[in-house]
Amino acid sequence: MSSRLLDNLNQQLSQARELVAWGRIQAQRALYFARQGQREAATELVATVRREFAAAPHAEVTAWISLAEALNKFYAKPGAEGMDRLRRAEALARAIQHPVLVPLCAAWLAHFEFNANRMEAMALHASQALSLAQGDHHAALARVSLVLADAYHHAGRFDLAKPWYARVREHALADGDDAMMSAMLHNVAAFRASAVRLEDAFGRHSPSEAKRALMEAESTRTYDYGVGSNAMRLLVPLLRAQLFTVQGDFSNAIALFDANIEFAAEQGLARLLASFLADRAWCHFSQHNLLLTSVDVAAAIGALVHAADLDDLAGTHARIAKVLDATGQTDASKEHEGLAERYLNEHKGKQASLLALLEALNPDSR
Repeated sequence: MSSRLLDNLNQQLSQARELVAWGRIQAQRALYFARQGQREAATELVATVRREFAAAPHAEVTAWISLAEALNKFYAKPGAEGMDRLRRAEALARAIQHPVLVPLCAAWLAHFEFNANRMEAMALHASQALSLAQGDHHAALARVSLVLADAYHHAGRFDLAKPWYARVREHALADGDDAMMSAMLHNVAAFRASAVRLEDAFGRHSPSEAKRALMEAESTRTYDYGVGSNAMRLLVPLLRAQLFTVQGDFSNAIALFDANIEFAAEQGLARLLASFLADRAWCHFSQHNLLLTSVDVAAAIGALVHAADLDDLAGTHARIAKVLDATGQTDASKEHEGLAERYLNEHKGKQASLLALLEALNPDSR
């Protein structure tokens, strides 16, 4: 499937007569490739632009390529290096008062801060993006709308997230941005799957929600295949594995875990590794393979050090407790059960705080 956004950029590139315009468009193409998970293409474009401007750097072009580098690093492995590049891009954009780059960088800063669980900073940058972006700045408004939709979803209020997801779709369609549509589909599926998995780990089964989440994951996989997106190629099969676990389809769950779990850390999913391992342990126990059950439980406990989100910690400890209890390790099971309840309560408290923060933000409806 051809990308209208990329086609438009390619057409602009063919008509570019000035070096700065050429550099800006190439950087925007690199941004697109980074968001699609085509990291080599993004890296090559950034290097090409840097070489062209090595003798006489241009502030706007440097800001654009710094933003492209930030996203390329972020999608490879979220962390400080990508944030440093993003802050450099923002500083340059503000220095030249660039009307497009400033709100776009603010929107991406909101995204990065949300991903790092720094919600006050997320809200600040989201507010800036909304106030600075013109109504036709679809890239910035789609990005900040996605951040706010995800924030409401994470706070347990999908009803309040839905209007923001609708705005993401509106702006993405206006720009022909298939990468943004893919990101939205991924996030909706991931948040719903996480909620279903958390409830199931605590013994509260919801077959209809599990079925819906699996359908969303399948839809995301189909869309990504159609547009050639590779940004989150491992997340969907691992989400499907967790949902198969919830549904009791242990054979299919194990097959998907086995094919993808060892690459999770390389794809920026280290924080979810413990949850994948704990679910696979339950699958192995349900298939009466006690040796592999023991191996995965031990690995899950060891991987908890990478887990960052309270809901993931709660669900993983609950799943571990369930496996340990089923294998007769009562004392250890009670310890993990206590931790699961503690993290669940903390998660609910954070959800309430996040919702209050979002209500205080009171963003406009562009």
